[in-house]
Parts: sequence; C-alpha cells; structure tokens
Amino acid sequence: MKKQLLLFLRTLNARAYVRIFGQMREATWVVASVLGGFFTMTTYIYLYRTLGTGSEFSGLVVLGGFMTPFFMNVLWGVAMQLYWEKEMGNLELMLVSPAPLSAFLVGLSVGGAMHTLLRSLAVLFFGIAVFKVQFTVLHLPLALFVFLVTLFSMYGLGIVFSSLFLYHGRDAWRTADLVMEPTNVLSGSYFPARFLGLGLVGIAALIPTTLGLDALRQLLVPSFTVKVLGWRWELLILIGLGLVFAFIASWALRSVEYKARRDARLTLRWQ
Repeated sequence: MKKQLLLFLRTLNARAYVRIFGQMREATWVVASVLGGFFTMTTYIYLYRTLGTGSEFSGLVVLGGFMTPFFMNVLWGVAMQLYWEKEMGNLELMLVSPAPLSAFLVGLSVGGAMHTLLRSLAVLFFGIAVFKVQFTVLHLPLALFVFLVTLFSMYGLGIVFSSLFLYHGRDAWRTADLVMEPTNVLSGSYFPARFLGLGLVGIAALIPTTLGLDALRQLLVPSFTVKVLGWRWELLILIGLGLVFAFIASWALRSVEYKARRDARLTLRWQ
C-alpha cells in the first residue's frame, strides 16, 4: 500500500511539473491568454456601464473573467488529454506503466490548475486596477474554500470527460468545440446565471462553474443580489458534485484500462 501511494504521488508530481513549468517556457501563450481574457472582460464591463447598470455588474464580470480560464483548462487540458496522448502514441506507454492512469490525470489537473491560476490572477489584477472594481474581504477565507471546492468539482468533471472523449475518437475535437460555448453561457460567466430562468438553471447547476461563480459573487460582491441559491446551499451541492464526479471518473478510468488490456483498441491511432 505504501509503495502504491508513493508511486501515485511521484507520478502526480512528475505530471504536474511538466504542466506548470513546461507551458511557462512559451511566454507568448501566457501573454495571449491573459490579454484575451482581459479584452473579453473589458467588452462586457463597458457594455454594462453603457446600459447604466450598477457597479456590482463590473465585479461579477471580473470574477467571471477570473474563473473562465479554469474551465478552458478543464476542457482542453484535461478532457482532451487522453485523446491527445493516444494520437501522439503515448497512451500505450501510460497503460502498461505500473503507475495508475488516474495519477497522470490528477497530476495534470493539479499542474493545470496551478498554471491557470497565474493567468487568472493576472486577469483579476488588471480588472481591479483598470476598472477600479472593489471586492469585500470580509468573507475571503470562505471564498477561498468555495473556490477550491469548485476546482475539485470542475477537474473531476474534466477527468470524466477525458474517458468519454477517448471513446469518441476523432469526434472528440468537435465535441469539445460543441461543448465550449454553450457551457460558457450556462455558467453565467459574464452575467448572473439566475437570468437563464428556472429550467436552464437546473441544467446549468450540473456545471460546477455555475454554482461556484454564483457563490463567489455573493461572498465578494456585497451588492450582488441576483443569486441562484444561497452560497451555503451552493457549497453543499458543489461538494456533492465533486464526490460524484470523482467516483464516476475512477470507474471510467478503470473501464478504459480494462478495455485497453482486453482488446488493445484504445491505443491504436485513428480508432
């Protein structure tokens, strides 16, 4: 048991190291992602100010710009990972390795979250500095806890998707493109999710970003009142979603390994 845990942690550390420091070597990617998030955020802030809305809308847009890169990393950095490893011919090495497949995905999730955090903090800093947005720090420890629980649920969902996208084969890329924009809308990244209406909010609640972002807005933007639920209920739902996604992800990864060893189809390109 001790050897298995040590192997898991060493694999996690190795995979996270590559994701954290490897991507930092390409500075243009970091600059482009920060500027892209900042300009998108700027568009919505000027739109709300032109319409004469309250200052809380600028705060909710800045928080949306802070959280959006994490979902992008979940979709393209975690959900697509096994498919890309298969296309590059690395998946069979991962499957025959004594290290569990879950260690690879958890490692890249941890590394991806830490790498994305730097970009998100840069977007948050520019939003506060340029648009003079003010947040309350009274509930900052609670907000940090909600943020971590949201990440746990989001990356759990990403690991679930990684198995599903691997089964899809060449359709994985189109599936990710199809999922990206509707999810951005349903999560209420740049507007209160409550405006979606009761029916769509029920569906959107299955996306961790929706409830996590809504809870953060309640804790950090004092004048924000257009909430989906109270932040306590949203936190409980996020914890439940995280546990459910973790269980499904564990089962899906075991199924992937079993299928790969049984009929050796998952490791072949273009299948």
